[in-house]
Amino acid sequence: MKSLFYLTTFIMALFLNGCATIIKGSDQALIFQSSPEGAQVIIDGVPVGVTPLTIKLPKNTSEVVMVKKEGYATKTIPITKHFDGVTALSFFWDFSTTDFLSGAAYEYSPNSYYFELKKNN
Repeated sequence: MKSLFYLTTFIMALFLNGCATIIKGSDQALIFQSSPEGAQVIIDGVPVGVTPLTIKLPKNTSEVVMVKKEGYATKTIPITKHFDGVTALSFFWDFSTTDFLSGAAYEYSPNSYYFELKKNN
């Protein structure tokens, strides 16, 4: 009877720890580079630093990145997200709701962005 208890506990632990929130987390590091360097990086209207920049962002919030530098044309692009397959692991115990609420159900792809800035005329 004890062995059944231990086996059940082990199997439950596997399922409870198998979600994207625990395995990969709800944040992801993104890298922003530009030529020339020293351009201001603005994510969803909030300045976050200058290039080259590596920053951890919550996976469920960021939508647009803007890079600007005086004397150069500003560039704006969407930050793309894709479904993270690890989320499927938690479907059986909570229908992946934890991953969707925390943002871990998605991942930024690509995680590195390069901006070639053009001089203003």
